Amino acid sequence: MHFSKIFAGLAMASSAMAALSPQQIADGIKSITTKSQALQAPAQSITILNAPLIAIGQGPFPTLIAGFQDIVSTGNTLIAQLAGTGPITKRDEKEHARDLSPRGPDADLVFGAFREHLQFVAVHQALLNILIGKAGLLEKIPIIGQPVATVLRAVEGVVDTIAIDLIGLTQSRANDLTSDANSLDNTLQLTISKYDSISTGL
Repeated sequence: MHFSKIFAGLAMASSAMAALSPQQIADGIKSITTKSQALQAPAQSITILNAPLIAIGQGPFPTLIAGFQDIVSTGNTLIAQLAGTGPITKRDEKEHARDLSPRGPDADLVFGAFREHLQFVAVHQALLNILIGKAGLLEKIPIIGQPVATVLRAVEGVVDTIAIDLIGLTQSRANDLTSDANSLDNTLQLTISKYDSISTGL
């Protein structure tokens, strides 16, 4: 999914009482980022010898799949909480009078968690790029492809929904969030394609 046309429509959404503060949103994003970062070591450990152990529930892939499922669960919890959260406001009037930038500190906090601080996008892309690089080793092990592609589709659904929600909540950073979300989505789709190919042998 690409997000270039989404935020314009979201700008028309009605306000609601905030269920999460900007700090809580940022903390939720950082929690998912930390979980993704923890999966880089198992992904790096994939070899042609240990990959087939998925058949008996051993090796790195069961850990990776369980980790991605945990990311999906945590992401769905965040999504449910975001559903009742109103738009994140811009700078207050006095601050806005001094600085005409529409980017307020609250919106910057949420955007920072998505890209700048713990780098939600960069960390996920680093993990996915490891999996892309390992895919070439696994062409003769089709049992791996389907479960990995399936869990990555679930991750993609969660990431897409979080991105759409954040774009709607932080209109002042919508363009930046859209660009980052599209970049991550492209990497997810490439990874899914690689593991789909393993499962089909194509």
